[in-house]
Amino acid sequence: MQRQTVLVTGGAAGIGEGIAQVLATRGWQVLVNDVDAEGAQRVAQAVGGIALPGDVRNDPQGLVAQAVAAGGALHALVNNAGIIRRSPLADTTEAELDVVYGINLKAMVRLSQVALPHLQASAGAIVNISSIAAESPQPAAGFYSMSKAGVSAFTRQAALEWGPRGVRVNAVAPGLIRTAMAEAVYSVPELHEKRRMMMPLRRIGVPAEIGKVVAFLLSDDASYVSGQVIAVDGGFTQTLIDHLPHPPTPAF
Repeated sequence: MQRQTVLVTGGAAGIGEGIAQVLATRGWQVLVNDVDAEGAQRVAQAVGGIALPGDVRNDPQGLVAQAVAAGGALHALVNNAGIIRRSPLADTTEAELDVVYGINLKAMVRLSQVALPHLQASAGAIVNISSIAAESPQPAAGFYSMSKAGVSAFTRQAALEWGPRGVRVNAVAPGLIRTAMAEAVYSVPELHEKRRMMMPLRRIGVPAEIGKVVAFLLSDDASYVSGQVIAVDGGFTQTLIDHLPHPPTPAF
């Protein structure tokens, strides 16, 4: 039986690598895309997949064509490629707008549009990687939060319009996840501990925990799930009131 094929963008490191690893263990043939060609090849080799290096902004038609040729069909698309450019909103530039929206939102939309006929043929699914920042903006994050809000809105719109074509579309919104990109924070013991204690689950997440939710959303177990944005954040988004001053209370 032919293995189901999934294209994972931004798969050379961090959350994308975690997604690729989990999907491979679940029997998927993983096609690893990333602008980092060496990283894509490394992850693909590690998970028994195929590297499809390239910038998601440049040629969505070509990338999908490569994926279909490599896998024989396309059963799933995971739009994970993303970028952040930190600066105060008043100081952000048009160039930053172009690159953040170009990678985080425009490339996702275009790649999904091109992949749609193939996913319709295979009764496939799309999972987009949003962020809890889509609902909770962070200071000096430039256009990142707005672009991720667009990802969540696109997910709902695509689920509405593409559901009649048999294609499910969902999103995962990661919270605090320990990746190489965030290691500058988590390698400082005091910062790690402060963040850990802000989590109801009292720990920082790891990329594989995002991968497991992606795997569920792509599986038959989620056959009636579409248009959802699932926060995978250890309960952090439910802690807003907890940050207000309160009288002393017994420890849990």
